[in-house]
Amino acid sequence: NPKLLSELMRVGIRCLEDTLRTVLRRPVFGGYIVVVQTNGRSGSYNPHLHIIMTSGGIVPNGRGGHYWVKLKYLPYEILHKKWQYHLLEMLKEQDPTKEMRAKIDALYRKYPHGLVANVQKGAVPKRIRVLAKYLAKYVVSPPISVRRIISYDGHRVTYWYNDHKSGKRKVEQVDVFTFIGRMVQHILPKGMQQIRYYGLHATAVYRKIRKKLRAILPTDAAQCRETFTIARKGYRQRVIETTAKDPFICSRCGG
Repeated sequence: NPKLLSELMRVGIRCLEDTLRTVLRRPVFGGYIVVVQTNGRSGSYNPHLHIIMTSGGIVPNGRGGHYWVKLKYLPYEILHKKWQYHLLEMLKEQDPTKEMRAKIDALYRKYPHGLVANVQKGAVPKRIRVLAKYLAKYVVSPPISVRRIISYDGHRVTYWYNDHKSGKRKVEQVDVFTFIGRMVQHILPKGMQQIRYYGLHATAVYRKIRKKLRAILPTDAAQCRETFTIARKGYRQRVIETTAKDPFICSRCGG
């Protein structure tokens, strides 16, 4: 259900907030950038989240101010259990039927250690160019790019993808209507924002507290030495990436 994608993004934040509260033993106000992606590498429907979060957050100091609490370690076992709980309980609320309840209970029994949530710690300032390109890639890239299409005979489409589990390249062939169906199922609901900002990263919040935030951030925090701007792609480049053809070269004479 595409309408559940927004709720999925909110569930991801609730899970991380709950995890921080458990690990740091106090409510912590952190910052989150959330990107929702609906396709897997094969083009199948596989909704999932990519979340960039602050390594810690702010808490009240009891005197009307705040101080920063750093997150030094994020236990996988806690995160996996929290993610399982918040995700499955959301599904239970959205579909309060006996059938759904039975499926959710079965999932709790099948995965007693929780659901997998991958974590990667990195220094954002040192990788700011990579970070920007990473976010942009999931917003503008199609589920299956033209360069991955091997052949099309008018009836069947053959394309390749890198399998996530094996790490090897796989080739798949489907009829044209199945291929079109795999593409259009990833069209997001009208007006939905694929990238959202929560907590300290929310625009309204950051504008109010940015001066205080700079004052309470750890003095040894890495400083951003430079910024990068992603250049807008021109018409020619966009057409080449989409159709694999140069619009400025005549298809007949090559001139």
